[in-house]
Amino acid sequence: MEDLEMKPAVRGRGLKGAGYVKRMQDLRDKDGHHSNRGYNLAQLEGSGTASALAYKLIGTKFVHLLKLNDGLLKVVYPNRSTVGPQRKISDDLSQLIKTLVFDGNIDQQLYDSMSVDDRRVFHELLRITHTQHALRDAIKDPRDVLRQEYIKLKGELMLGHDNPSLIRELKQVLIDKYSAKLISDNEFKEVLVAIE
Repeated sequence: MEDLEMKPAVRGRGLKGAGYVKRMQDLRDKDGHHSNRGYNLAQLEGSGTASALAYKLIGTKFVHLLKLNDGLLKVVYPNRSTVGPQRKISDDLSQLIKTLVFDGNIDQQLYDSMSVDDRRVFHELLRITHTQHALRDAIKDPRDVLRQEYIKLKGELMLGHDNPSLIRELKQVLIDKYSAKLISDNEFKEVLVAIE
């Protein structure tokens, strides 16, 4: 009968049940997902750590605030992999992004005073972060606005309305469209010659 005595289960290094399961459970977060591959920014938000203070959430992505203060736009996923390359931005665009991040709204006067290229970058930021859908009044793509304005002014000129203010406005829209690379060199020259 000595062989049938109850002995405690053997536990120790390398044996089944040696604590591996317990450690794996410790690595799971409250939702049951593995978190052994590091932490992501969504889990750190509001914790007061250095990473939580360096990144701010916009929509579904994060903006690196230190780079934003230096005039660079760096957008990252919650796991810190970048969303496209970081790019140099103007001070106005940096200020507009800061008001969006900290106040949750868009300074319309500042947006209207920005260049077409800055508006395009801001619109891309809203599209990438899925913030465009959360806004009450959606911001239109500035390239589409330029195209529509150009078509409208060109149509008025073709109808015979050739007052000087209309021609000046058409020239300005044409130059903006050319600087945004929405019109070819040949078409730009043709329209400019036809206007004058």
